Amino acid sequence: MRLGQPIRACYSGGIRYLSTSTSAYSLTCGLEIHAQLMTDLKLFSCSKTSFHARPNSNVSFYDAGLPGTLPKFNPQALLLALKASSALNCKVRDCFSFDRKHYFYGDQPVGYQVTQHYQPYAHDGVLKLYERDGVKKDVSVRIKQIQIEQDTGKSTYIDDIAHVDLNRTNHGLIELVTEPDIPTPEAAGVFVKKLQMLLRHIGVCSGELETGAMRVDVNISVNNGQRCEIKNLSSTSAIVAAIKAEFRRQRKIIESGGTVESETRGWDGTNTWKLRGKEEGVDYRYMPDPELQPIRISEDTLNHVKSTLPELPDSIFQRLLEPPYSIPLKDARTIMSVSGMAAYYEQVYNYLQSHDSPKPGAASNWLVHRLYGELNVQEKEFNPDLFPPEVLGNIILMVQKDRLTATSATLLIRHLISNPLDSNASIETVIEDLDLTKAQDTNSEVQEAIQGLCEQVIEQNPVVADQVRSGKKPKSLMFLVGQVMRECQGRVDANTVKTHLSKILNN
Repeated sequence: MRLGQPIRACYSGGIRYLSTSTSAYSLTCGLEIHAQLMTDLKLFSCSKTSFHARPNSNVSFYDAGLPGTLPKFNPQALLLALKASSALNCKVRDCFSFDRKHYFYGDQPVGYQVTQHYQPYAHDGVLKLYERDGVKKDVSVRIKQIQIEQDTGKSTYIDDIAHVDLNRTNHGLIELVTEPDIPTPEAAGVFVKKLQMLLRHIGVCSGELETGAMRVDVNISVNNGQRCEIKNLSSTSAIVAAIKAEFRRQRKIIESGGTVESETRGWDGTNTWKLRGKEEGVDYRYMPDPELQPIRISEDTLNHVKSTLPELPDSIFQRLLEPPYSIPLKDARTIMSVSGMAAYYEQVYNYLQSHDSPKPGAASNWLVHRLYGELNVQEKEFNPDLFPPEVLGNIILMVQKDRLTATSATLLIRHLISNPLDSNASIETVIEDLDLTKAQDTNSEVQEAIQGLCEQVIEQNPVVADQVRSGKKPKSLMFLVGQVMRECQGRVDANTVKTHLSKILNN
């Protein structure tokens, strides 16, 4: 390929995808993904970037397209773009330039977008999907190109009146175009989630689809027919569902003897619908931007960017699955899906190790199923600063040393999420205030109290007790255990309660 020749996605070949009918059709699928760069300033001006600022409060003369204003390139955007291309194993041009893509929108004052049509800064990368990521078979999705470009503004329609907000105008983006290597609709969802995690991990993009920080378009064809593009899919579930729906639509057209038309389509949550035909497409009249000089990248710069990248998610994921951690796959996926949780887990694990507590699985079990589970119940974000790793480590140690029951520890976690420890407080003080200390099972009075509670619960639930005695529903014993634990507020070990109940029922 000659330098300066436009790079266009080629959707030939295809991958077999079995539909719900008995026939097999060939699905060809690729993605185009826009990701906003997490820069402090915009791409070609000194305006601040912000999602939540008052409309039109972060707009420079250049952003507004005033005549005579000139662009000032933000090197931070280039640094983040290079981090993304390095993490995706792309080749980077030593010299690249910017172009103008002409089209009119009300929220794009100058009538064109600055992009890289002829010389995208990066090309020929790859993002591998493994079975552990959620695909049925390992697949390498090739990255055809990544380009730097500026975002447009935002129009909100109220009572048929367009309200234009230029805060987002000129925010720096990278656009990533894949080869048609996506084997199934589900794999498309896995790819987007993995890319989100990668860009978030290296600090390039927040990866938020719901806020528009990342926007996904899907290109689909069936049996090497005409390609249709589905625009602006805002969630991974929408991506999967839209591909399935468009696959069914094109398959039905082929089965009926018709011809699929090349179209740009939208998604309404159930079906894709026609936005415009490709033959109606605008001539963008690409031209080199006369106000922006070509940018040259030295080998030293690329090496510096690569050397400063953190350990990438694939490497961390593999370490979590292997000794000494040996985390179950499902738990490892959860840990990897939450920003900052992998580092938090390792801190908890190391804290337990430093206190001679090598019990396998304790750190991941309490982190994923107790702490993170309770955060989800309370609809709160994971934040290591509000629940430090040493606090969780101490709670786990107290359970292992029989100072707390698992139930009391869960109640403690619930309380600490709602009422974070201040600088002068301690876990011990909170435990005393909430009266969560474990009752000593060896105490005769405690034993008698447990015995009495067990007999009381059996009397109150005769049907369940009979089912356990007869062997019809032996697992119902845990229901009785739960009732006793509720009566004693979780301060007694569940296994002790289970032993008492079993003896009473057997006798």
